[in-house]
Amino acid sequence: MIALLAAAHLYLISWPGQPPKALFQLPTEAEPACGIGTLNFGAPDGSWSSGTAGSGASCEFRQWVEPDSLLPVWVDAGKMAPGKEVEVTWTLQGGKATGQGHKATLTPEPAAVEALKASPAGLSAKASKVKNDVRSEVKNGGAGPALLGDAIAARNRPGDSCQGNGPQLLVQPGETLVDIRPGLLSKSMQVWVAAFTGPKSCRWVEVKRRP
Repeated sequence: MIALLAAAHLYLISWPGQPPKALFQLPTEAEPACGIGTLNFGAPDGSWSSGTAGSGASCEFRQWVEPDSLLPVWVDAGKMAPGKEVEVTWTLQGGKATGQGHKATLTPEPAAVEALKASPAGLSAKASKVKNDVRSEVKNGGAGPALLGDAIAARNRPGDSCQGNGPQLLVQPGETLVDIRPGLLSKSMQVWVAAFTGPKSCRWVEVKRRP
């Protein structure tokens, strides 16, 4: 078991009329890992505990936040409370890291949903071809966090619903969402990212590619 005390985040998000959700963003040691496998968490004094088997995400589609290679897991917040420490252990899924165990102690951070915007300012993008995949990078250069889902390189607004698999990562100012998926890429394409203001409330935002 590898102890990781830095980089990891645990956000508490409460939308009106919805039960509170917790978003773990947990570090991986190697980029080939594509998701979180098992996840267990609870109070340090053992007064409550919970866990999940993870999303079982396909490694054909990968998303994380740089610079710390953070992978997401959404769970019901349950008995979590702002400022109350949570002990968490998790395993990684995909690549050589599969099954590797990690642990950390995190303090839940409340995320201000009123600060989330469907057209977040300050976003910029890069896109590159990686074998048969397209790697899209969306950097948050704005002043507030952005709750983002899929990032897709395309000439026009994607025809699919922006809801996709729902919001994936809370990207803080200075952080970058990395999205790798099968696809084609040309110089005329821009990056479209799903920006969320609620669990099912989103819109496609066109992000200009930077040189």
